[in-house]
Amino acid sequence: VQLFSVSIFKWDQNKPIVLSSVFELSNFNIFTRGSAKEVLQWVSSQVVSHSKPGDRHAVLHKEHMCHVIVKHDQLAIAVCTDEEYPQRVAQSLMLKCLDGFCNVHGDKWKQVTQNTDLPTPQLSALLTKYQDPEQADDVTRINKDLGETKEILIKSIDQLLERGEKLDDLMDNAEDLSYQSRAFMKSAEGGCCILI
Repeated sequence: VQLFSVSIFKWDQNKPIVLSSVFELSNFNIFTRGSAKEVLQWVSSQVVSHSKPGDRHAVLHKEHMCHVIVKHDQLAIAVCTDEEYPQRVAQSLMLKCLDGFCNVHGDKWKQVTQNTDLPTPQLSALLTKYQDPEQADDVTRINKDLGETKEILIKSIDQLLERGEKLDDLMDNAEDLSYQSRAFMKSAEGGCCILI
């Protein structure tokens, strides 16, 4: 799973205004990172512009997703990920980024009229933290732990069933031994042993 970018916009149906953006492009070739950044920003802007205040959705393009939230006050956010990135985790990330942005900038963003990059340190920290959705999100981590526990239980049950079959074989052999021992004791002459 990969998380590529977080971009915050002042929503405008014609051309959203970029307020702050962060990118994680280390998986791209160093020579293509600039182009990748431009494409991610453009896709984010397009998806935001085709959304309306109050919208919350994700758009799939090939194997990439652009998750978007446009608040009623026209503050918008777009997160670009690969297709495998959990949508619920992306939504959680966006809400935390919006909270962090608003805590730092309040309503100052409403006066912005052109693309800018308002410094928001929380965005970089959250982008880094959410690279691993299982570590960043408690529900995802719990689901993973439950899945692992389920696998362990299934293996344990399978092993118990195998042991049960082996115990049944041993018990059958013990009964055979007991029968053979009794037969031997009956056939022994002079009977030094007493049959019980």
